Amino acid sequence: MTLIRAFVCSAALAVALTPFAALAADTTPDHLQAELANGQAQWDLAQQQATDIAQQATLSAANERMIAQLRSQAFRERQLSNVSNAIAMEQIAAALANTARNSGDLNARNELGIAQIKAAGLMAIADANLANGQQLAITKGRFDELANSKAQSDFMHQLANFISGTLAEQNMSNAKLIAQEQADAIHTPALAQEQNGMAMGAADVLAADAVLSASVVNMASANITGETKAAAVLAHAAASLRNAQAMAAAAP
Repeated sequence: MTLIRAFVCSAALAVALTPFAALAADTTPDHLQAELANGQAQWDLAQQQATDIAQQATLSAANERMIAQLRSQAFRERQLSNVSNAIAMEQIAAALANTARNSGDLNARNELGIAQIKAAGLMAIADANLANGQQLAITKGRFDELANSKAQSDFMHQLANFISGTLAEQNMSNAKLIAQEQADAIHTPALAQEQNGMAMGAADVLAADAVLSASVVNMASANITGETKAAAVLAHAAASLRNAQAMAAAAP
């Protein structure tokens, strides 16, 4: 009795599975033609998709190039701005420094003029006192006054020479030194800023070149990615079409 039940169950299971097996291996002409038409349609669609992918890759590469050119142009414009500003500021500082030096020269000449005026005044007084002493010596016999006048005259002439000579030179040198220090205080920072601006400009040029170089790599990457995707789509569709063609060719 048990053997009969097992046989009946096995037969029922075989009958139940038969339609599914027949459906999975449907080789009727209509089904094969439908598969072949579907494969051809997938191939046509894949070709259009590959074209779209290639166009998108070309557009992406062009965008990469355009963005790189814009960024590079921005770097170069900033480089020109930094360099031109640095040069302009240095030129202004140089002009102000020259003005300070010229002012120092003028102050030095003024110091000399003042010293000469003072010296001339002292010598005039000394000469007047000497003349007065000579007059007293002649008219009143006061030779002591003459000797005193000569001593004062000699001293005041020496003092006048010192004022118009050594002291004037020191004052002139001091005026020029102060002016040079002022000029250096104006010009030296501007020179440093100019060098900094030049360095920043050079860095901007390097950055601009780097952006353009990177865009070449990005463009190539976009094209390669597009080609890879398009090739994968076409390969998949071609495989499906070949399979459908093979099944149709092998049908009785």
